Amino acid sequence: MKIKRLFCTAMAFMVLPMSLYGCGKAEQESNAELVSEKQEQITESAISPVEAAGTNAESDRKPETELGIAFPENFSETIGNVTFNMAIVVNGDLTEGSVVTAKAQMQKVSQEKAFELFFSDIATYDTYDYEEEDEYGKMAHSVTYVSPEETTLTFGPVSSKLEYMERDLMPAVRNTFVTFGDNRYNADLYSTEGQLSFMTREEAFATVQKTLQALDINMETDYTGYALDHETMQTQEYYEDMNGNIDKSQYKAQWSGADDCYYFYIDQIYRGLPFYHVYNKVFGDAGEIHAPVQAVVSAEGIEYFEIEKVFAVSEEKGGVSLADMDMVVKTAADKFNQVLGDTDYEITKAQLYYYVDLSSGMGIYDVKPAWILSGSEKGGKKMQMIIDAQTAEEILP
Repeated sequence: MKIKRLFCTAMAFMVLPMSLYGCGKAEQESNAELVSEKQEQITESAISPVEAAGTNAESDRKPETELGIAFPENFSETIGNVTFNMAIVVNGDLTEGSVVTAKAQMQKVSQEKAFELFFSDIATYDTYDYEEEDEYGKMAHSVTYVSPEETTLTFGPVSSKLEYMERDLMPAVRNTFVTFGDNRYNADLYSTEGQLSFMTREEAFATVQKTLQALDINMETDYTGYALDHETMQTQEYYEDMNGNIDKSQYKAQWSGADDCYYFYIDQIYRGLPFYHVYNKVFGDAGEIHAPVQAVVSAEGIEYFEIEKVFAVSEEKGGVSLADMDMVVKTAADKFNQVLGDTDYEITKAQLYYYVDLSSGMGIYDVKPAWILSGSEKGGKKMQMIIDAQTAEEILP
């Protein structure tokens, strides 16, 4: 397939600097004239992410640069039944003039280029064409192509949606590598720093980057890349039948180095901070499993490639002031202390994002800074809270 040939080109582009990040409200109608005008205004604006300085009376202070915005590195306090053992993450060097509000619109995947890249070498395939509502509330075509080998390529209905998958390796990957928080979580068994023999992580990500560019997607990125080695995958393989029993008949017959691959979770970065939106309009939790771009790269090339929603930005407005961290903490403490019962809560992380509010319009969305606080009920389930970084008020997506 065409995509298999990307490696030769990607290797030539390795002079590019690469960095590894280790690691609703009802939608409102917009008239067509306004959407057209907004589309012409959209531009991409981003700067490279760097780690921010932080200060706090309760933690060691770092020097604050002139006009810089300083945040505590940690916050530790118990307020009622809420314990804050909170790392504060700001992956951007913010100044008083650098924080903005803006508008966002989805970037458009080139379907013609995607088909040429992923499917042009496939002689026969079935086409499934159906209509669904796009981000502007209009009926749009969604198309899925399926080869006899069950390689699939899907577009739409929203402008930036694409999913490509080959069947050779991906079923095994999905049944050996688990990043979401259930009792099968095992992502910590795979390295985010070690290299696989067929290619370095940086070389593999160069293939991903070049693929994004080939699809007319332009954005700054930050990523976590897991090295999935076949030895570990073989020990973690797990299938269930319809009754929830282990089904070893579906296990892979043989494992080898040809099954080694990198799994990339890729965030879009805007002005040094990651974008956040509700994934597929349903899943609100921030985290790797809901990264807007995901890809799997093996020695054979791209095995899996998904773009959910990525954005271009316009109408930036500066002069944005951020609420003190004490106000953010108070909002969280007030909420959880009002819950009936004697449940205790622990907040372990607060990270600053640019929040794309998908409920704020039809196809054109508000962008604003927001804190995402994460933690858990003590001894219980995980939880998340989104707080407007300007007003310190809770955001209910």
